[in-house]
Amino acid sequence: MAYNNLEDSENIQVLEVRNYLLKPNLADSFSDFFHTKFVEPMQKLGGYTLGEFKIENSNDRFVWLRGFKDMSTRIKFLNDFYCESAVWKENGNAANEMMINSDNVYLLKPLYKNSNLKTNKGITVIDFYICNSTLEQVIKLFGEEYIPFLNSINSIDISFWISEMKENDFPRLPVFQDKNLLVSITHYEDRNEYETKQKAIDNMPSSLKFSIQQLVTIHHKLLLLNQQTNNQRTKNDAN
Repeated sequence: MAYNNLEDSENIQVLEVRNYLLKPNLADSFSDFFHTKFVEPMQKLGGYTLGEFKIENSNDRFVWLRGFKDMSTRIKFLNDFYCESAVWKENGNAANEMMINSDNVYLLKPLYKNSNLKTNKGITVIDFYICNSTLEQVIKLFGEEYIPFLNSINSIDISFWISEMKENDFPRLPVFQDKNLLVSITHYEDRNEYETKQKAIDNMPSSLKFSIQQLVTIHHKLLLLNQQTNNQRTKNDAN
């Protein structure tokens, strides 16, 4: 389930990928607390929770996506929520008590005009491509070869993002702003679709794989389980 009231999600022009390190064994408790206490109040103030995730076999991680229409909307929201809202004043300390670190955050903007985030699927994969001095070449390669290849295997529920380099005007919440970073966010219905598509990606043409390896300095990924989608599926199965 996606929580924004915007027309689909193409109006999201600023995205935060937030990866929290929690105290041991608190992933489920924090997820429930976060969803119950914060999602709806944040949405009303213009900060849209676009997905809430667990990392498989991890009991101390909570990952979520928060989107805004623009940077001016973001700073207004952050001041309204963290400095002024009764919700944060009443529940912020309890949330912070469950966390060890909340500074692993990427501030992004869409690479292309339409970057819909269909986070109502079961699995989301975020790929981080660090491209030291080669970002423009990687973007060109992806546009000309990699994205057409993904289309050929019907891996189309994907969006691409680069760092938003405008000043983070709310330094109380630090963010990574890496000018060499390209991020893709892909959604899969379930594990079967993910494994099938991943096998096809692993078998991409060797020339394309070599070109990517030449230009990308570091590539790592997060495989995320959509908390709200999977919880709803569990309830439906129980019924």
